[in-house]
Amino acid sequence: MKSKATALLVIVSLLATSATAFAAQPQHPSHQPNPSIERANRPVGAIPHRDWHRGDRLPPEYRDHIFRVDNWRQHGLEAPPRGHQWVGVAGDYVLVASATGVISNIIPAHTH
Repeated sequence: MKSKATALLVIVSLLATSATAFAAQPQHPSHQPNPSIERANRPVGAIPHRDWHRGDRLPPEYRDHIFRVDNWRQHGLEAPPRGHQWVGVAGDYVLVASATGVISNIIPAHTH
């Protein structure tokens, strides 16, 4: 009888230990949030692009593909020069050099 109680105690201890170890495992990488989606869904707050000027560098968070305007004709924009792209930020359009992020032109929302 004593050996049955000891065996039962060992089994319960092993189960509790393995359950604790399993619960402490890190999440699988596929369960990590997508940073691009997080940036797109976060509140913009104060509109920082009002302070941007030609020659400034577009902040890196706005150089993500989710801000790029590939269908510029549908938005009434001119074709971007070679090496440039249109970026849409809160209704404004910003023409930037693709390689450097330097702003070439800004079209505010109320003018298009």
